Amino acid sequence: MKISGLHNQYTVNDAGKTEKKPTTVAEYSNYLTQKFPCLRPGMNAGVAVTSGLLKKAMNDDNTGVWLERELSKAPDYIKEAQESAKAHGATLRSVFIEFGEEYSTMITVTVTDGGGTDSEIDKWLEKIKEKKAEQKESEKRAEQKKSEQKLLEGLSTSEFRGKDMDDLMTQFTMKMIGSRTVLEGGIIDVRG
Repeated sequence: MKISGLHNQYTVNDAGKTEKKPTTVAEYSNYLTQKFPCLRPGMNAGVAVTSGLLKKAMNDDNTGVWLERELSKAPDYIKEAQESAKAHGATLRSVFIEFGEEYSTMITVTVTDGGGTDSEIDKWLEKIKEKKAEQKESEKRAEQKKSEQKLLEGLSTSEFRGKDMDDLMTQFTMKMIGSRTVLEGGIIDVRG
């Protein structure tokens, strides 16, 4: 779902359902927390968005797009920082990223000697990965259901009853004659 200006209070989500757009910072924050699992802090890792940036993103499409893009990349940034520390013989013990007004980003990290990874950060990243997989699976099911509904809308069923096969074929032919359409290119569309 794309959040945009508040001139229209309803929007259509990715599953094709109408939803009410967030009208307060708290609603918008809740929407983002549901969409981006990285906004649920772990023991040694977290990602946050300032209320000023939330207000700006609610009312400015470009800021909203930027924020959602950055939030989707935040776990990757943390994983890269963890790998970088490990490559230098250190361990990333805690990391906190805050996205603020004017497209500013602040990161606070604690690094110690040791050359490994922090198990709490690893668990947090794994939870985020699982949540993303669940969201993708849910979106896939919603899309499949939408496709099935479209397919069923295009189908129609007719029932014919008669005393013999000739009678049934006559009924069928009469039904088809009444509902055929000649389309561009000489294609005949027969709907029953």
